[in-house]
Amino acid sequence: MQDLNLTPTRRSFIKSAGIALVGAAALGAAGCAPKAKGETGLSAAGNDAAQAIADISWDGEYDVIVVGGGIAGLSTAATVALEGDGKSCLLLEKSANCGGNSFASSGFCMHAEDADAIYETYISGLCGDTNCTPEDVLRAYAQGITENVQWVKDLGGEPYMSVKPLGWASEEMRNTQIPEYPEIPGAELQGAFMFDGGEAGDGPTHIAVFLQNYVRDHADIIDYKLSTPMTALVQDPATGTILGVVADDGGNKYYRARGGVVMCTGGFENDAEYLEQYMGMQGVTPAAALENTADGHRACQKAGAALWHMHGGACFWLAPRNLDNTQFTQTQQTGLTKEFGITVGVNGRRFYNDWDACAAGDVQPIGSNLTTNVGYRHGQTQWGGRWIHLQLPPKAWFVFDANGLAAGALPEGLTDDPVADGWAHSAATIEELAAQIEVPADELSKTVAQWNEFCERGEDMAFYRPSNHMTPVASGPFYAMLCTPTLLNTDGGPVHDAESRILDPYGDPIPNLYSAGEFGSIWGAMYQGTGNIGECCVFGRIAARNAMASA
Repeated sequence: MQDLNLTPTRRSFIKSAGIALVGAAALGAAGCAPKAKGETGLSAAGNDAAQAIADISWDGEYDVIVVGGGIAGLSTAATVALEGDGKSCLLLEKSANCGGNSFASSGFCMHAEDADAIYETYISGLCGDTNCTPEDVLRAYAQGITENVQWVKDLGGEPYMSVKPLGWASEEMRNTQIPEYPEIPGAELQGAFMFDGGEAGDGPTHIAVFLQNYVRDHADIIDYKLSTPMTALVQDPATGTILGVVADDGGNKYYRARGGVVMCTGGFENDAEYLEQYMGMQGVTPAAALENTADGHRACQKAGAALWHMHGGACFWLAPRNLDNTQFTQTQQTGLTKEFGITVGVNGRRFYNDWDACAAGDVQPIGSNLTTNVGYRHGQTQWGGRWIHLQLPPKAWFVFDANGLAAGALPEGLTDDPVADGWAHSAATIEELAAQIEVPADELSKTVAQWNEFCERGEDMAFYRPSNHMTPVASGPFYAMLCTPTLLNTDGGPVHDAESRILDPYGDPIPNLYSAGEFGSIWGAMYQGTGNIGECCVFGRIAARNAMASA
């Protein structure tokens, strides 16, 4: 007889996505009340050796258990407190504070006023020529963002909120890429709101802070545990129903969910195996979310979940780092500083539109031709007419000259001596620089010469970088900085339906298992900034409501 797959392994977080084997006594036990400690079940310490569900002595019971305490998890827990009429919630967070990408995000949350109109135009337009998110899921999102502002006001956020007008119509605002794709019809229907601290400036300045404060203020409803990672899901092998979780809470503790478990564990930004397996990327350095190591993905896969959108996210761009590869110059600012030089691979050649960042681009008016515009919109770039994520090499070099350095190739205040401080190599000639960075000198020389011809002509005939972002590399000394691929977040994860229920490969729900946020995001094609926080709120509410209804 096997055990419950709770034996520690190299990846302890996959050790129990389900109970592998049960005896006859367990087949009908899923609906039974759990045994109290001291009765015939095992003690809490003995649960790890349990052979059947009936053997588990639960350490606690809640109506809803939420795994992951970022914006999605906080939204889910807050909904339980707001709408649950006394229902209980356990919120588990792996890190010591609000986790994942939450505090690294802008804090802007999408909203709209006309669900049908924005679905039929902008939301559908962001899907482009793909069909990777079902209509009912997108319609649920479109409807949900029309409720976001009022929901946050219901939580008490109005004194600290700044609600931006739909479309952010001014050209200055469009240059911030909100709407991110103004070329797509319906962009003017999208708005956003943020937290600005209120008139006195003493309130929360980020939605994550506001939601975390709300959760802490409702400790009578929400048992909020930080530094408490989930180590396993507990699943009834007879019905497939998720019964609860195991968490590292001073040792393995078994918590039962009467209504459901909502997975809000974010992406796999810091998991090299998943990044290579699903995105074909090596050497990736995440800009945030060091805790996001695909724990939830592996657990849900073992429970039978299908995956979608594993290629999606705010990724990738080649961000400059120090020569020791331990620190970024900067990670997300529009344009970074790479308009002041060129980027080459280890072969000494340019190979893409190397004016890149998380969000860098000169947007065009509504209705213009998106297939010919360039730039980066949360890592996606125009490639043969489509906007997609590029696979980038694990190592590249940002090359610039003395004039580029003076113009701002390194952020202001970073260093007075980039060579002495370990930020860059420097040489009097391109050939000498090539030797230092170990790229073919003849290739780098040809690349630089061609680039300078493009600059003189005012057109990048290789990759169409905008002329106002072209800087020659012609005046020594010359510099080179190490670049590695980075990302803000991934969006791939378990498939979910319009009710936030996680689905198996055949489209059937896994009972009592839900998700919200970047853990299986709806964004499988072009992504609109503010949309991830928007769906954290939308599907966090939907998941909470459905889990409570099942309790």
